[in-house]
Amino acid sequence: MSDSSDPHADRFPGVLGVSRAAPGKLLDKLAVLGTENTLRKGQDLFRQGDEADALYVLRDGLLEISTLSGDGRRLAHILLKPGTVFGEIALFDGGRRSATVTAKAHSRLLKVRGSRLQEELRNNPDLAIDLLYLTIGRLRWMSEELNDYAFQPVGVRLARRLVYLLQTVGKDGAIRIGQGELAEHIGATRETVSKSLTALKERGIVEIGRGRIKVRDLDALCELGAPGVV
Repeated sequence: MSDSSDPHADRFPGVLGVSRAAPGKLLDKLAVLGTENTLRKGQDLFRQGDEADALYVLRDGLLEISTLSGDGRRLAHILLKPGTVFGEIALFDGGRRSATVTAKAHSRLLKVRGSRLQEELRNNPDLAIDLLYLTIGRLRWMSEELNDYAFQPVGVRLARRLVYLLQTVGKDGAIRIGQGELAEHIGATRETVSKSLTALKERGIVEIGRGRIKVRDLDALCELGAPGVV
């Protein structure tokens, strides 16, 4: 579902914005600096804690960003679609990767090594400004994510994530995802997600199948995802 034609696209702009394709002029500038890489489905591009040595652009495919908590719980943050630039924050601050990036489908990427990028930034202020705007947007998204997990109840987080997944990987109003995987997206247990989905089903908002969720009332789901609604 294209967010440019979706009347619900601006309801929760933060998570959609961070996975939206970067401006064409930025992609063109990066294209001349990088080399092509491919990932097979299920392969990690890098893992949380790895040394950061490059910035990436997703050309084709689908990637997932996830993290592990100290006790080993997995949290899936966002799905990256073609045209997304990522991996810049750890590259600039000299730290290690704060998350794991995994291919959800066969994917093709552009890799721009940190040394090459920093050399270009010294001579190209327009590129530096473009990447600054990109990084600011990423930090705003991280702040919104923290706010959601700290202050929003499970029902709100679930509704917001279902809308997001429908807009990014949904087809014909349905999302192919298991309840365990959905739990990883909102930082809840599978049992809690199952109860919440059952409540949505009883209200006629969704249909639940094996590894599949069909959204029947998108307007109602958006209303439930509004901050402050329990």
